[in-house]
Amino acid sequence: MILLRNLLIRTVTVYFLLYIFPFPISHIPFGIGKFISECASSFWQFLTPLFAKSILGYEKELSFWGRGSGDTTYNYLLLLLRIVLTFLTVIIWSVTDKLRKKYGQLEKGLIVLLRYYLAFIMFSYGFSKVFYLQFPELNLMNLTRTFGDSSPMGLLWKFMGYSEAYSIFSGLMEVIGGIFLLFRKTKILGALVIFGVMFNVFMLNMTFDVPVKLFSFHLCVVSLIILIPDYKNLFRFLFLNRPTQPNQIKNYSKNKTRNWIGYGIKAALVCYMFYGNIDGKISSQKKYGKIAPESELYGIYEMQKFAINGNMLPPLMTDTLRWKSLVIDKTSSLIIRMDNSRIGMKHEIDTVKGTIFLKPYLDKYDEYHFDYVKTDSILMLKSFYAPDTITITSKKRNREDFFLINRGFHWINEYPMQR
Repeated sequence: MILLRNLLIRTVTVYFLLYIFPFPISHIPFGIGKFISECASSFWQFLTPLFAKSILGYEKELSFWGRGSGDTTYNYLLLLLRIVLTFLTVIIWSVTDKLRKKYGQLEKGLIVLLRYYLAFIMFSYGFSKVFYLQFPELNLMNLTRTFGDSSPMGLLWKFMGYSEAYSIFSGLMEVIGGIFLLFRKTKILGALVIFGVMFNVFMLNMTFDVPVKLFSFHLCVVSLIILIPDYKNLFRFLFLNRPTQPNQIKNYSKNKTRNWIGYGIKAALVCYMFYGNIDGKISSQKKYGKIAPESELYGIYEMQKFAINGNMLPPLMTDTLRWKSLVIDKTSSLIIRMDNSRIGMKHEIDTVKGTIFLKPYLDKYDEYHFDYVKTDSILMLKSFYAPDTITITSKKRNREDFFLINRGFHWINEYPMQR
């Protein structure tokens, strides 16, 4: 039993040290942590393709940047590489240190490290939800996309983003769980809360095709590892309905000065985690979130008249040239053609000169320069510096005009409003 326990401790220690490195030194300020993180990333990006090609015979080129995806081919190969390295390291460790019977201090140190790692991740994700950033409010582009054209992940993001209150609630559960993890007396409660929250997140990722499956699964496992030292008490309390003995929580050192230094370091670390997350989220909210400024042209403009070189185009559903609507959101725009094809655009609006410049994200589409005149809900556009002269008259549709937005909350419902 001792040999099996030691083997488990070695395996978990090696694997998760490889997995979370370079945490916590990656968060050292003044650019030091960032430099270390970049070095660690470069190391894995060098070793993983070498491992894939030499050992597995995988010849395809790997993409290291999934633009938010944590489930790329590179991520799975990196996972396999870490498992192999863990296996080899544990064999060497077991052979060279086979006489050791206990790893008490190592086990305690690992649990502390994983507690703070998990807490830091929970603060990062939790505050993103609390400040309504991870699942932002439904923007104008969301409201113009049909239900059937949404991706499963997009559907989840719209569902979560619809309710600011629910987004805040889900974020607070992660933050509260992270706070509980910071203290030994409440770490069991923190790990239980986070396991429940993260297992739900993992299931959402699995069932809504969200490419963060590997990461969310690891966070579930980390929360369970934190609970392992207390599994007997938990089993007795939760399943056998029997009393348990309280854990004896002792100071890490008998020296009072060292303990107070430790308290000071911990207080500084906690303040750093909270300040870094809250300050960053407030800045992001002002730039991209709910309180980000809206331009004078913010809105959905449905085409009433659309002419090219003086020729009026009728609103035929098969027309690939005529626009159906123009969406001008906070940070970008969208052209929807009559055939419902959608073209994402960057926009530059000059309210003094009365001009708007639309540049497509994809080079295969045209860019547009317009003079504009806006009167109440009517927007008139006329192109310049283009091969063709485009003249547009459109009518604004406000965000609040959508039933989904203006339905609101009702304590009393005489019948379900489901449509």
